[in-house]
Formats: sequence, C-alpha cells, structure tokens
Amino acid sequence: MITATSSPNIALIKYWGNRNDALRLPAADSLSMVLDTPTVEASVELSDVFTVQSYDANGTEKPQTEQSVARLAHHFTLAKEYLVSLGRGKNLPKNISLTIRSAIPPAIGIASSAAVFSCLGEAYGALVEGRPLSREEVSILSRLGSGSAGRNSYGGFVALINHADGMASSYAEQIADEHHWPLHDIVIVPSVKEKKVGSTEGHAAAATSPLFAERLRAIPKRMRECISALRTRDFEKLQVVSEEDALEMHRVMESQNPPLQYLSDETHRILKEIEGLRKSEKLNVLHTMDAGPTVHLICAEDSVQTVTEFAEAQKNCLIFKTKTGKSSRLITS
Repeated sequence: MITATSSPNIALIKYWGNRNDALRLPAADSLSMVLDTPTVEASVELSDVFTVQSYDANGTEKPQTEQSVARLAHHFTLAKEYLVSLGRGKNLPKNISLTIRSAIPPAIGIASSAAVFSCLGEAYGALVEGRPLSREEVSILSRLGSGSAGRNSYGGFVALINHADGMASSYAEQIADEHHWPLHDIVIVPSVKEKKVGSTEGHAAAATSPLFAERLRAIPKRMRECISALRTRDFEKLQVVSEEDALEMHRVMESQNPPLQYLSDETHRILKEIEGLRKSEKLNVLHTMDAGPTVHLICAEDSVQTVTEFAEAQKNCLIFKTKTGKSSRLITS
C-alpha cells in the first residue's frame, strides 16, 4: 500500500479557464499559498478492478457518483500515460483500489480536489521503479487530475507556470517556502451545501465570458506584483493585487455562459464587515474566495487574533484556522 497526505491551497492569483480541458492545462499562470490543514490522505493498492472508497472527517463512508469515479479513473489513465512518456512505465499496475480520507467539505471553495489529486500525484509517482520523481514531475501528475493540485508539490507560496504546449507544459515553481512568511488563513464557511456546478464545468465555459480575454492580459502583471509582494513581505501590496484578482475572477464567472454565481449574500456581508474592521483596527488582513461562497481571510501574525475573533463571532458558519503549510508528501510507500 502507498499512502500520501496533502492539504488545500488558497490561490492569491486565481486559476480560471483552460487552454486544454482534457489535460487541465491552465489558460494563465496562477499562484497560491499552501495550507497546513484540513488534510486528506489517499491510499493506493493493487487491484483487479478500479475501485474507490471515500470517507469524511468522522470516518463515515461517502458514496461516490459515477462522474467522480470516472474522473478518478481517467486521472489514473493519464498519470500512467505521462509516466510512460518519461520512460518510467515499467510494471505499472493495470488497476488499483483507492481509499480517500478527507477532512475537507467538498465543493464549497476550499480546494478539496486540489488536496485529493495532489495526494494521488504523490502516490502514483511512488509506483515507478528506480529514481524518485522530481517535484516538477509530481506536480504534473497532480495537475492532470486538478489544475490547482499542481501547486501542492511544494510548500509555502507556489506558482503554476505555463511553458510550451503538451502534457508536461504546466507545472509548479516554488516562490518561497513555508518558513519565509508565516501567514494565517482563517476560513469562514457560510454553507457546506455543495455547489451545483463544479469547477471542472466552470473552467470549460470560462472563455465564453466577454471579460475573459481582458483577464488573461492582466495576469502576467499581477503575477509579477504578487511574487514581489511575497518575496518582500509587503502585505499591503499583496492585499491589493490578490483582492483585485479574486473579484475579477468572480466577475468572469458571473458573465460566462451559463453564468455562475458562487458568492452568496452571506459572502458579501462578511466581506463588507471585514473591510470595515480592517479599516477601524488597521489590520493586515485580505479576503479572497475560490469557486464557492467560502471566505478566506489571510492575515499576518499581528492581526490573527482579531480576525479569528471576528470569524468565531459569525453565526451558523464553519470555521477553519489554518496557516502556511508543507507540500503534499508520502506517508508510506
């Protein structure tokens, strides 16, 4: 049995839209902070047929839809294809049994897929004989299942960069490790109801938005600004560029065909209140949202207590207290 663990990441420059849906090659570069919790573990065993078992944080088995199993099976097929292209295809199994244990509520904007598929990237990389795969190669294996999973092969602050065309043409590069700038992400979940349209379907329709091309033109400058802010630990600069990018991504979502409205009234209320608190208390905190109503409040050490108290005062919300974390990694092999 091979077992790997991983956790979510939160994008500071968002990934939305693909240049190749089948291979999950992003239309633009992106950048995220890897979190330390909540975690996922995935175990891989040889099997006569491809099977999946999944469990939540309480150990309760979660039934898998045909679509979910098909996605996992397709990822395994693509992973083997990539390993063969590296000349590492000797003795790869025909089928496997997957056991996934996840403490992340799915499909609400906490990158549960990124955590799952980065686990699987690690596990599939351990199937090969000979030298261990590089972090770049593990990143590609992970990205084949979920574009944002490619950013989990390093800890800390990680970019997913596009290169030439082809299966291996988008992979992670570490901007700074988890010790460079310890930041916190206080996550407020207004609803654990799974979104009706998943990110995979949303990415496929992103280019139908009249704002999509303009967003692509803006990304290179934002990437440079975000990388500069991270390397110099300039929180104000990081706040401005990441909030601008998140809100623009949601405008793209809302204007594509069919439109996606992931942000709820509760999301907007939380944003308004944290902006007021930030101004009155002079807090180093920024807000960002992935594809869901969940609000991520990223803050510096000097502001984490006040931000945490704000989050815990929210009624009927699930709260996760996280910080800058490590890469996906093997536990057993």
